[in-house]
Amino acid sequence: GDLAGTRYSPLDQITRDNFKTLEVAWRFKTDNLGPRPEFNFESTPLMVGGILYTTAGSRRAVVALDAATGEMLWMHRLDEGKRGEAAPRRLSGRGLAYSDDGRGGQIFYVTPGYQLVALDARSGQRVRGFGADGIIDLKQGLDQDVDPITGEIGLHAAPVVAGGVVIIGASHLPGGAPATKENVKGYIRGFDARTGKRLWIFHTIPQGDEFGNDTWLNESWRYTGNTGVWSQMTVDEELGRVYLPVETPTGDYYGGHRHGDNLFANSLVAVDLKTGERIWH
Repeated sequence: GDLAGTRYSPLDQITRDNFKTLEVAWRFKTDNLGPRPEFNFESTPLMVGGILYTTAGSRRAVVALDAATGEMLWMHRLDEGKRGEAAPRRLSGRGLAYSDDGRGGQIFYVTPGYQLVALDARSGQRVRGFGADGIIDLKQGLDQDVDPITGEIGLHAAPVVAGGVVIIGASHLPGGAPATKENVKGYIRGFDARTGKRLWIFHTIPQGDEFGNDTWLNESWRYTGNTGVWSQMTVDEELGRVYLPVETPTGDYYGGHRHGDNLFANSLVAVDLKTGERIWH
């Protein structure tokens, strides 16, 4: 329901007295939004100014619907080809983000192939001044080499936008038994919501002489991956802090190749919204 994830809305038009009389007003089918029907629809729509925005379909298209009638106002899609087919997190994902830019609003979402897209909320057209023609390749600028097609990193959560910063997490293939002890590292980044410039990156596996690096024994920090944030992050705008619930390193159940305490895995980390610097964990 908000940046703090409180999930509360008064919904005073719906009460325990009239709930039993509710009827379906309209239905929007997403079967044709992609080469095959979606089978794991998890997206949570956003309603802004009488318009419903959501990701939908097996290609993770973005649609804007009239909230009163269900009429589709616009649709945006990217065909990512082999990159999308190899993505670790496919299908419609869990949603998108809306930002009030004072000119009608912007929509931000992450494609299955791990690209951040900015759309004009009124027209559905890409925001030309953001990144490269409205798109940022999230497999670039990740402080590590990632194959643009097969690199195992993506995101199915919605981006978070706060204080002019778009915050992007990282997820990998589901499952707890990876093929090897090595994998892509799930670093977290903040981007300028207007230009798409990378503002900061937080290394969930500390590198070199960074705080926490000494908790990765036998230099396991060099090859261990995962340790991303695949769920929704929360923000306290008044304090200017982002809260990162960090997952397990490679792999979930066997840690024989990564001795030590492995910061910042399995941790809650608070970072500065503007700089990405760690405040506490």
